Amino acid sequence: MRTVSEHWVACALARGEVVHWVDGACRIDPARFIPLLEFLEADVEACLARLYLSRGFTLHQLDRQLERLPDELAITRSPMVVVDGLLAMHNDDAISPLESRTLLRRHVHILRELVHQRQTAVVAITGRADGPHTNTRHIEYIQRHAQNHLEGRWQGRRRHRRLHLRHHRTGISGHWSPFHIDPQTRFQFPPPQVIPQNHLPPVDILPLHHRHP
Repeated sequence: MRTVSEHWVACALARGEVVHWVDGACRIDPARFIPLLEFLEADVEACLARLYLSRGFTLHQLDRQLERLPDELAITRSPMVVVDGLLAMHNDDAISPLESRTLLRRHVHILRELVHQRQTAVVAITGRADGPHTNTRHIEYIQRHAQNHLEGRWQGRRRHRRLHLRHHRTGISGHWSPFHIDPQTRFQFPPPQVIPQNHLPPVDILPLHHRHP
């Protein structure tokens, strides 16, 4: 699902937006954006300069990164935030189950506040839903607080390997073709507007996770 997020981020960078990417799993490689930006005929150097990347090696470092996001977005006014590996470090032996649950609730609250107060699109990559180290309760908690949920499953082998996506809210599914101009796979940013506090914004947290056959 990181592939999907990278494509959305590249599209945002190509149109001149600033994007924040919080790497809680230490998996991002900025070089992967280059072919996407070249395909979009964008200035690669200028685009990558607008990608604000922060890395965490522990759950508490991730906590500090998320805590700083509201102040950072007040300056950059970024329309998009990606949190990669939101659950990656919850299995640390140094983290108790109670602390894990407490921090997850805090992190989801911070991300929802970004959505409601800043009208920022938040994409949370949770990792494999059926992984041996994945806490299903954590996945379910994020899904309960998310407006959208996209699931990916790899199908086929080697050169014929393709990513099949399923959007749970609408039931729409299909193979991911990032280099095809398809409005269904393009991330849509809502136009800037003032929304009363008693109304939900048009974009909320979108968790992405893998599901292997």
